Amino acid sequence: MKRIFMIIMIALIGAPGVQAQHNLNLGAGYFGNTLTYPGLLLEVEWESALQEKAALPLRVDLGMFVHKRYSTGIFADVNYGFRQYFKSGIYLEEGIGVGALISLLNNEATYEISSSGEVQKVSNFATVDFMPSITLGIGYKFSSEKIGTNLVWLRPKVFWQYPHKSTSTYNAAVQLGFSHRISSK
Repeated sequence: MKRIFMIIMIALIGAPGVQAQHNLNLGAGYFGNTLTYPGLLLEVEWESALQEKAALPLRVDLGMFVHKRYSTGIFADVNYGFRQYFKSGIYLEEGIGVGALISLLNNEATYEISSSGEVQKVSNFATVDFMPSITLGIGYKFSSEKIGTNLVWLRPKVFWQYPHKSTSTYNAAVQLGFSHRISSK
């Protein structure tokens, strides 16, 4: 596990600096945990061009989603991947990510059984969980200009919540949104 983490960190730190062209994109969209629990997503993306039709996007996502009668999730994650553009304007992408997920329980009072067997009231603030993820995506690029390009994207995502109730729990999600290129160097 340490070796995998080290490889991810080297790729995140080293790879964006060796490319010729860099694009900065800002985006926002819908984040649906298990497709039906609604949320919002904000992103900042640093896209390093490998060649004219391929890039390595490094993206920081901030988001939240609401399970109406259970909890509110707030997360931050970093995703690194590969994007392939086609002449039609369509692009495909894939990425892996690491992050943190905080759950806030929506109950007025939360109780647990102590080690001595007594019921006691506890905080509604649940744990901060580790959030690794895998994302695939399809999108459309509306312009071929370097600055002012608009991107629309749909990204199915699988993320894990560890340790959730002392185990690892995976969740399916969907991201649907819009990004705007604000600079290109």
